[in-house]
Amino acid sequence: MIASIGEMALSFVPEGNLWKSSYSGVGYLWASRLREKGADVLLECMLPHGKTGDGMREELERKGILYDDSLCLPLPPAVSIGDEWFIRGSAPSALDAEKLSYSLSVHPGIDRVVISSVLLSYNPASSAVIDGVSFMYPLPRIAVDTSVPEGAAGSTEMMEKAVSVLRSSFPDALITDNRKEILSFLTE
Repeated sequence: MIASIGEMALSFVPEGNLWKSSYSGVGYLWASRLREKGADVLLECMLPHGKTGDGMREELERKGILYDDSLCLPLPPAVSIGDEWFIRGSAPSALDAEKLSYSLSVHPGIDRVVISSVLLSYNPASSAVIDGVSFMYPLPRIAVDTSVPEGAAGSTEMMEKAVSVLRSSFPDALITDNRKEILSFLTE
């Protein structure tokens, strides 16, 4: 099983006189790609309570992506990036090390992990990810997607520090912005 640790967002993009909604977020997109390749996938992200969260959970279930319903939080406010609006279901800054560690431990068979750089650009989320993965036994194969989506918030400096810690803690980890290389690493 592959755990995708990242974020999921509900996006709204203007299309003529209407707004088109879709799901986005680096963690969600990795989970979707990997599921399309036939992998069993667990998306580790914070999902909101309420109708928005219900829609996200229904989308994950429709795609056959597992998630941990104990990682929930109140719905954060929408943010705007250019003409697009996002409701960040995952609220990257709210990820909790104890909950993530527990969630990773109760899902048996996780042997590969992909980590979103966006999540690593927030504190305490970056610390939660490092702690959560560090306590996995046996240690999984780890890939870190260092690509940063356009308009992503967070701290580049925080991300670079977290990537440095991951690189020194997990010398066999694949740390790159090359999505094809990550996909190959996780599915071989």
